[in-house]
Amino acid sequence: MSSGNRHKLAIRLTDSNRFTIPVILNQLESVKLDQYFEFHLLQNLPGVREFAQQQPVGLLMYSFMTPHLPAVIEEVKQIRKTANRDLKLLAGGPHTSGNPVSSLKMGFDYAYAGPVETGFKRFIQNYLEKRLPDMATIFSAPELNNLDHSLPISDIFNISPPIEITRGCYWNCSYCQTSCQKAKHRSFASIRTYYQHLKKRGHHLRFNFICPSAFEYGAVNPKKLNIPVIEQVLAYCKQNGTEYLEFGIFPSETRPNTFSAQMVDLIVRYCDNKKVAVGAQTGSNRLLKEIRRGHSVEDIEIACSLLVERNLQPLIDVILGFPGEINTDRHITLKLIKKWMVKYRARIQVHYFLPLSGTPLENSLPTALDYKTIDTLEQFERDGICTDWWKTGRELSRQLVDIRDLLNDMELKYHRENLINPIA
Repeated sequence: MSSGNRHKLAIRLTDSNRFTIPVILNQLESVKLDQYFEFHLLQNLPGVREFAQQQPVGLLMYSFMTPHLPAVIEEVKQIRKTANRDLKLLAGGPHTSGNPVSSLKMGFDYAYAGPVETGFKRFIQNYLEKRLPDMATIFSAPELNNLDHSLPISDIFNISPPIEITRGCYWNCSYCQTSCQKAKHRSFASIRTYYQHLKKRGHHLRFNFICPSAFEYGAVNPKKLNIPVIEQVLAYCKQNGTEYLEFGIFPSETRPNTFSAQMVDLIVRYCDNKKVAVGAQTGSNRLLKEIRRGHSVEDIEIACSLLVERNLQPLIDVILGFPGEINTDRHITLKLIKKWMVKYRARIQVHYFLPLSGTPLENSLPTALDYKTIDTLEQFERDGICTDWWKTGRELSRQLVDIRDLLNDMELKYHRENLINPIA
């Protein structure tokens, strides 16, 4: 098929979804569906506008998370002003999987809910065969049972993202989209396969992982961690030429209740990162229980102690503004932030609660920060104790609540029972 006869397929590429794009493209390349398309990776809004104006027929795909709603809604609005209706817009990613109806209300023609590995090839085949419905439709893909079936390897988009070794989570934190999926781990054999692909490209010299709870990789359950398989993976990377190996730092973070001297020793022995990300979330035991976090403040202290004993710096994540949070919770957390900095040399990353789609707190309101908290945080920033990410988060949270309420009040043209289209 000549390039002039190929279907036009565009993917909106952002900093936040660039790790996902090779996974999506791999699904098409693995069954040679890519030969039917002329691909466009759109890196900015002007590029999106140009594609929408010049391509009367085609498919434009977005993969996004809830925090990106303000930008995505604005882009879809602008596309709809200029694009022909024969240019179809497809939404996917964590936000759409959590609340696919909201993506249709935003103006997308189709909402793809679920993992790309279990239904996207069928969706594209239906597109090529002109079997997609003319009405707004949710395509519901089944759960992925084997993470080995997902590889971020693409000849079209030649980047090498970190390898995802765990998807989902054993815990059930009420604010987190990761906990919406059961935990599944990539096999060591699959990691080796991906590693060898990277080595052929010369992309193996720096290697890291995507894992929501690094020390739980390979564990059958969270009460029985699998230290040997973690060591096997880290040792393999080092023995095969990786010069800078990262583990336990973004995008593979750690939970306080998974720490042990043996786990920390693995990082010291094999890895090159000198900081380890610790998901504390709050210094209030009451609130930790309320959000179903599964660990205590005492676990945070133990994790920090183990890191400092081995000359590693804790990089602690804290979230303020949880629904149900009271002044006492925040003031306890602020005291601990200062303690963690003084006692453990910790760097604190302070975030603000965001209502993420598909989570138990999706329709909750954040708790406003009192003026004492704001004054203390600003002083902490000046002293270099914590980041100011909470400021951006507070404004984003407000926008997300407004968008959520607006979308919840909107009516769709079609009855909901006509929207669901399971993908076999």
